[in-house]
This record gives sequence, structure tokens and C-alpha cells, in this order.
Amino acid sequence: MKRIILSTIISLFSFLQIANAAVIDTSYFAQLKAYDWQPISDADKVLQYENSKDLTKRSIDQSKLAESHYVSGVKLMESKNYNGAIAEFKSAMKRYKRAKLSDNALNFIRVNMSLSYANTGNKQDLIIAKRFLDLVTSKILNSKEWTYNIAIARDKIGEQNEASKLLSNLIRKDEFNFQSYLTLSKIYRDSGNDDEADKVEDRMKDANQKLIEKKNKIKNKDNTSSIKTKSKSKNKKSVVKAKGKKPNVNNLIIVKKVDHLKFNKIEKIDDRSMAQIQIGVSEYADGVIALSKKDYATAQDNLKEAEKKLKRGKVSNDGLNFSRANLTIALLASGEKRGVGQAKRYLMNITSKLYQKREWAYNMAVAHYDFGSRSRGATKEDFLKRSVKLFKTSIQLDKLFLPAYENLIYVYRQLGESNKAQKTQKAFLKNRDRLMNSFSKSDQANLGMKNPYVLE
Repeated sequence: MKRIILSTIISLFSFLQIANAAVIDTSYFAQLKAYDWQPISDADKVLQYENSKDLTKRSIDQSKLAESHYVSGVKLMESKNYNGAIAEFKSAMKRYKRAKLSDNALNFIRVNMSLSYANTGNKQDLIIAKRFLDLVTSKILNSKEWTYNIAIARDKIGEQNEASKLLSNLIRKDEFNFQSYLTLSKIYRDSGNDDEADKVEDRMKDANQKLIEKKNKIKNKDNTSSIKTKSKSKNKKSVVKAKGKKPNVNNLIIVKKVDHLKFNKIEKIDDRSMAQIQIGVSEYADGVIALSKKDYATAQDNLKEAEKKLKRGKVSNDGLNFSRANLTIALLASGEKRGVGQAKRYLMNITSKLYQKREWAYNMAVAHYDFGSRSRGATKEDFLKRSVKLFKTSIQLDKLFLPAYENLIYVYRQLGESNKAQKTQKAFLKNRDRLMNSFSKSDQANLGMKNPYVLE
């Protein structure tokens, strides 16, 4: 019996080791380290930016002498002897200048001099490192390897924002540049920006999974016909016509708690104005309760009075957004022609400050759609496009709020933009899977989902 148990334990241990090895093998960034970089030479490419017809014998001779010092400097960088490298680069620079090379040709040595000065450990050398970096031209940014090293140098001299921009551009051009992901994430985290760091890491993991699937697809290209049949069915699913859902102004979650004085300086409000504001706040509270109960007539009366009193109390236009937005919903949801005409006036007076929150951006996207769908001609097209912009805003503010995707798909189809509808459908499916894998039904309800999404 003991032998059987021992054998089972050994087998289980071996299985776990194999499983762990498989996980490691499928990670393209497990062996990489943030901030890791290697010196680059490209000594043979220095003269590629010069017109060969303009190069004199002296220029060519001086360049060859410079190259010897430059290559020696790079080797010293590789052994982390940065002071020695600087001495060699200075000698090389003298020769390159005698050769009268252009700024584009001097990019390589300037970046390496900057990196060397940035790594001496002497704070005063950071100023010199910056000076060399600022002399670098944009031509060198065509190389992803040099761009990465420039980002490292920018970070070393304290220019984290510039370093982040360079790394973000690298990732944008090559979604599988895992070294850039790791370094960018670490820069954000070391700067105290954990939210951005988490986003970068999520993107890196998505890219890792995508690359695994891509390589598996190539690997399994010659599989059996049954696998091919499954692959075809998957492809059919991916091109299913995007339908979306029609935005419904009668089915919105009404925002109740607001701060009408958020954009006012309270100390400048006199007693007379404050009395009007208090009445307005009370009317607003009654109005949103009525609106939530779909008592549109009562909601309209309360919210009109709220907007009027708050305006008399000299509440700023940004602060009036809340009453105007919910009044617009009440007018449109009633379905009355008179209400639709009034809704336009309030919609046009809403300022962009309102759209900083997903709830308001989404609700107003639906309101703009509702008004646009009831209009004609240029007005219709204008308000439908405004609704598209607001649906996109709400998605940017909350990528897991799926109703915005579905509504946007519907509006794109109505505008005849089927390619955009299909692209939004793909984003919807991706984020729907993320939502279902991350949140339970109750969690989704807390996020504002009236009808939680579940796996079929």
C-alpha cells in the first residue's frame, strides 16, 4: 500500500513539473526583465545618411578612424565601463566632426554617449546625457531597437513621460514587443500610476495569448479534416452579421445623486441665491424619483422647476447639466411631439463636463439617438453622429459596459457603416467574454447591467 501511495505522489509531482514547464514555455515574457537593455553599435550604418558623391577622401578617412574609437566605446559599454566608453566616444566624435557628418549620421554615437553619461552614477552627468539626447533627430526612431534604448535613456534622466510615449509607440507598431510592455509597466508602477501599469500588463497578456494562438494555428494547419471543419465553423461565427440593439430612452438607469454646486464657488453664493438653489435641489430629487418610476409628466414638471430655480440661484451651466439631462430624458421618453421639440433646446445647452462619467455619457448617447431618429435630413444625421461619439466615450470610460457596444452597432448599421459595426461587434464579443469570466450575475448587476450576460 505504501509503495502505491509513494508511486502516486511521484507521478503527481512529475505531472506538475511538466505542467509548470508548459506554462513557462507558453509565456513570451517570463524570461524578460523590465529596464533591461543592450548597447547597439551599427557602426557600419553611420555613413548611410550621407550622399556618397559628397564624401571627400578626408571625410571617409576620418570616419574610419572615428569608427575604431566608436566600436571600442560600445564594447566598453557592454562591460559596463561607462567612463571608459565616454572617453572613446569623445575621440570618435572629434573624428566624425572633422568628417563633417550630418546630425542624422551622428545619432548612434549621441544616443550611446547619452546612455553612458546616464549610467555613470554621477548626477551631474544626467545634464550632459540630456543634452546629447536632445540633439538626436527623428530619423533614428525608424529603428525599434534604437527607440527602445532612447526610452531607457529618457527614463534614466527623469523624463518618464517621454519614455512612456516612446514605449507606447513601439507597442502600437509591434503588439508583440514584450520587452517594451514590461518596461512601460514598470515605469508607470514606479511613478505610482498603478492603474496604467495594470492596463499595460493586461495588454501584454492579451498579446501573449494572441501570439500563442497564432503559432498554434500555424502548427495545426495540416491537421485532420475534423479540425478543419471546426475551424470553418469558427470562421463562420466571426463573420456573423452584427445586429446590435436599438437604444431605448425608456430603459435607462437614472442618475439621482449629483452635486449641483460642483462647479460653483460656494463662498460667492449669497443667501438669496442659496434659497433658490435649495428649492431647485428639492425639485430635482422629486423629479428623478418620478422619472425612475416612469411618471414622465410629473418628472417634467419637477425638473423644469428645478432647472429654473437652479438657474436663478446662479448655478453654472456645468452644474445645470444634471437637471437638463434628466429633463431631456423625461421629455423624449414621454413620446409626445411637443416634448421632442423642447428636448432639443435642453440637449444643445448641455456642456461637455457632463460626459466625464460613463453613466451620463451613455444616457445622453441614447437621448441624442432618440432625438435624431425622430428628426429628418441634416438634423437626423447630426444627432445620430453625436450619439455615436457619446457611445464611444462611454465605452472608453468603461470597456465592460456592454449595452454601449450593442447600441453603437445598431446606430452604425442605421448609418450604413457596416465595417464599423462589424469591428464594434468584435470588440463587444471580446469584452463580453472578459465580463463573463470576471464577474458573476450579481457583480454585473452592480455594474449597471439590467440583464446580466451569462455563458450559454
